[in-house]
Amino acid sequence: METMVILGVVLVAALVGSIFIKSYLEKKRIEQARKLVDLHDDLKRMQNAISIIPEIYIDKPTKVFMIRRLMELLSKVQQAGNESEGINIQLQELEFELDKVQKKQDDSVKRLGKCSNISNADTAHEVKMSIKFLHSQMLASVRTGLIPKSYGARIAKNLKIMANRLGLDLNYNMAKAALKMNKWRPALGKLRMSKSIILKSPIKQHLEQQKKEIDDLISKTEAKLNETRMQNQATTQNKLAAGVDKIQEEESWEGKKNIYDD
Repeated sequence: METMVILGVVLVAALVGSIFIKSYLEKKRIEQARKLVDLHDDLKRMQNAISIIPEIYIDKPTKVFMIRRLMELLSKVQQAGNESEGINIQLQELEFELDKVQKKQDDSVKRLGKCSNISNADTAHEVKMSIKFLHSQMLASVRTGLIPKSYGARIAKNLKIMANRLGLDLNYNMAKAALKMNKWRPALGKLRMSKSIILKSPIKQHLEQQKKEIDDLISKTEAKLNETRMQNQATTQNKLAAGVDKIQEEESWEGKKNIYDD
């Protein structure tokens, strides 16, 4: 009898243990699958950030970080069981690209003085989201030790400059597009916004030439607006004068009709 009880206890314990182990393994499998999905998502967004952010926004340390982080993500995907020839080829290409970037000299003065061709609000929003994503990746890289904290601080500073340049270039390019269509008032608003961004920019010392161009465009646009306003006033006065003449003519005709009627 005791043997049966002991055997029953052992069987129950084995069954419970089996269920526990199965549940644990299932949980680990789900966690691994989620981790892999997150890795693929980060990988895709990092590749998108590299392709969509204008090169003139990216300084050398940030470019190096972006390539290293992309390589790290590819390696993690590979370690998670997705090893493929394609990933190995990408890693080799990135190694070559990293070496090329590290050897290249960054003329920051020349680069920061250039303007990107971003003129669409949707594209600007996508670039802005990529900049925010890079910031989160920078923090993650500091935590994992991929980059030191001081290096991360430098990248954070450049990401702030990127966001500033994005706002400047978008408003400036939209202003130029409005000027081409003779939309003086919207253009003036965008030009004034561009100037405001420059005055608050952390790199305003590199934007003197662009500020000069914007000031010149503001003056010309204000003059054009005044000219248009004066033309509209003259047109309105002519219409009023024509209206008065018409009324007087009609009154004169009515007077003549009354004479004939008599």
